[in-house]
Amino acid sequence: MFKNITASVIAIGSELSSGKIQDKHGKYTSSILSDMGFRVDSIVLIPDNENIPFFIETRKDKIDLLIVTGGLGPTSDDITRSVIANASGVDLILNNDIWSDLQKRFPGIMNDSRKKQAYIPDGFTVIDNFCGTAPGFSGYIGNTLVFCLPGPPSEMQDMFERSVVPSIIKKFNLPKPEIKNITCFLICESSLENACRDYNSKEITWGTRVQSYRISLYLQGGTKEGRLQFFAYLQKYFGKELIVADDRTAEEILVSSLKRAGKTISLAESVTGGLIGKLITDIPGSSSILWGSLVTYSNKAKQEVLGLKKDFIIANGVVSKEAVEEMTSRVMLLADSDISLSVSGYAGGSHDLDEDTGNIWIAVKNRNSKVFSKNFKFSGSRDLIRRKTAVAAMLLAESSLVWPERLDSYDQWQYS
Repeated sequence: MFKNITASVIAIGSELSSGKIQDKHGKYTSSILSDMGFRVDSIVLIPDNENIPFFIETRKDKIDLLIVTGGLGPTSDDITRSVIANASGVDLILNNDIWSDLQKRFPGIMNDSRKKQAYIPDGFTVIDNFCGTAPGFSGYIGNTLVFCLPGPPSEMQDMFERSVVPSIIKKFNLPKPEIKNITCFLICESSLENACRDYNSKEITWGTRVQSYRISLYLQGGTKEGRLQFFAYLQKYFGKELIVADDRTAEEILVSSLKRAGKTISLAESVTGGLIGKLITDIPGSSSILWGSLVTYSNKAKQEVLGLKKDFIIANGVVSKEAVEEMTSRVMLLADSDISLSVSGYAGGSHDLDEDTGNIWIAVKNRNSKVFSKNFKFSGSRDLIRRKTAVAAMLLAESSLVWPERLDSYDQWQYS
């Protein structure tokens, strides 16, 4: 029915065209557009240079839909705005709403470069950026509908799903695609893609969006029952705690369960340095469930704040089953909370041995049950190890509340 609706994707960025960074924009957008009924006739990678207008002009009036990503930043080589304005025969106009928002978000660092992001081709519609600074915009170049999106994948993909897809559906009178949204924790993208590929569904297509603390996966096509079977397969493969329905964060899952149960939680953080508490308090209303987070990073803090004995630390070490279980029990006594959670480990640094990096212990205690602890071996950068630790800790805490009988099965987690 939609075979004659054509689309093209242009990804702008010298790092993409040179091969320094693998392009994900073309694969991501073209897969969704194809499932919606478009015939994607080209995916083009262009460096930030004077050749951009040529590629824009070659598609003008020849295709129905053009997706352009990149080149919307504040630097001198970000020329997408002016290229689109020239191609459509209009001027760039300062959008006062965007400029006012930028001034509020970045007080004291406003300059002409930053102000550049507030200029939009006259007559084009602004697309809000909920994950970054540069807004997108849409409009027509001749008879071709154009959407210009920022280059960073997290910003582009959020904008594409949140704003572009609904707009395309409306403008081209397309049926709304039936999509199963899934959130994946502690699983690397390659492992997830291999599992999806092994399922070998001929009717269902899938795509991923890598985010800071999780991967968002969508299943599209086939029947509702077929998508649910695909989802069930992934849960069985990786574990129900790591594959959950809808687009949710670990802290949203934990806070929601605590509120529903009317319970409170206390934290003793070492390796994460307060990250878990930060993520929880990012959620409005979290004060009703969070007693607080004690960032007992040094051995001295563990002794003076939590009350761990020096001889105990010498005998067991601070990155051990015994240490995190004691930390968890101690913070529960201090807070009189329903659940307590503690983390300790090595994220990598000047004092960590290479073989220690990624060695993490997490312990969680429910008021009327024994302490449960689990050892993880995470890989990646210092920042990534800390993020994985925070996510794993919150998932364990949520499980101790909702289904504590399943905690022992976590040794079978297929995380990476």
